[in-house]
Amino acid sequence: MVETSPERPLLDGSWRVSILVDHPNPDEVNVSPPDLPSSITFAQVRKETRLIRTTPEEGTRWTLVEFLFVPQRTGTISLGAFEVSIPGKRVFTRALRTYVVTQEGGREEYHPRLSWESYPPSIKIGESVELTLRIIDWDPDKTLAHPAFQETAPADALLEELPLSKADLDQGLVLRLRLTPLEGTRVSLDPFSLRFNTLSLEAPAISIRLNPPGAAAAPGPAPVDRSGTEEPAPLASGPAPANLAFPETPLKVFPLFRKAYGETLDKARTQWLRGEYSGALGELRRGERDLLAGPALVVLRRAAETALGLTETEDEKWQPLGFSLGLVVISFFLLILVIWRFFYRNRKRNKVTSLSLWGFRIVLLTLLAILGWGIMDLGKIGGISRNGALQSAVLHACEAYRVPDTNGAVSARWREGQPVKVRTVGKLQPSPAANLWAYAESPGGDAGWVHQDNIIFY
Repeated sequence: MVETSPERPLLDGSWRVSILVDHPNPDEVNVSPPDLPSSITFAQVRKETRLIRTTPEEGTRWTLVEFLFVPQRTGTISLGAFEVSIPGKRVFTRALRTYVVTQEGGREEYHPRLSWESYPPSIKIGESVELTLRIIDWDPDKTLAHPAFQETAPADALLEELPLSKADLDQGLVLRLRLTPLEGTRVSLDPFSLRFNTLSLEAPAISIRLNPPGAAAAPGPAPVDRSGTEEPAPLASGPAPANLAFPETPLKVFPLFRKAYGETLDKARTQWLRGEYSGALGELRRGERDLLAGPALVVLRRAAETALGLTETEDEKWQPLGFSLGLVVISFFLLILVIWRFFYRNRKRNKVTSLSLWGFRIVLLTLLAILGWGIMDLGKIGGISRNGALQSAVLHACEAYRVPDTNGAVSARWREGQPVKVRTVGKLQPSPAANLWAYAESPGGDAGWVHQDNIIFY
């Protein structure tokens, strides 16, 4: 059982997450929190036995694990699942969400905007697709009315507005459309405005590629919705498919490499089953790059990306750090041994033949080349170039902007797990707000500014 309090925590106050586990021995109960967003910090954790009464006379002993967090920003905060384990069993809690308000007398600022929740990269001509529009950062104390939609359908397509329920409005959905393309190579919706009382907001444009009626549409399970996270995180493009099976691909691995390979596989599998798809792909890519068994992870990682609908990706360049370090050490000692044996033995025997001299030169040059290559390769630590300006990462589903500001134009929409190269990370920009952003580039050529909460470096 999971309980949180208070319902709306205060900025710089406390938010308590209490997890009751049906197990009598606290020493055998382990609870691991998820990765924390930058909007909250961990304060403390305590564990104790709690008597849960089933009748006035009888009860059972449970274990209470209590976490205390301190919110650092106002607005919505999302927290992933906690991992709870006892001997022989492991479960995950539900994901948690709360809304942080300012201290009494403080003033909260809201910056509402519209974002398309989900749409596939391509569909077949004649096939219908449902589009939903969500409002982000709306004042929860204000009633959200159903806005009037008066736009016309695009050329060579049918457009139908679908009804919304009160529950949809409570969740921030403001428009549901059914779009059916009839012909052409691409169908697009231009930007349009919706009016909410005295406020008018513009919905961004979208464009979907069309395939002939007989062609298969590109796979496109919708990515994780992170649009409700703290300000000013970029908008997500839709909810991720729930309970995706981990793409198990049995491969033969050299016995000496199996331990590190298995540890990487276990970490990636655990994150994937939690629904943390980006974290799992980052773990697979790290192993693909750094492990001696890294090439064996390529097939598995590609299958995982296909399940998420990722098409514009590249394989990691294999550069195991430990392997390079071993080469440097072994080559150095072999170099010393070869030089010592050649000069000492030949001086003792007082003869150096031309053939042995040429053999010595070839061995020496080979060892020097291996030594130099290993030393250069050691400069590539964690996917960061030697000048520190380029880092490898995967992204949560998000939108990239032309400038580091959510009010700017959207330059790209990326799916959950999209691999990128990050060229600029915080503390390089003149304003504190800009330091929360980073400039990312995908293998497909798309680029833009994304909020750092969406980035998982590996």
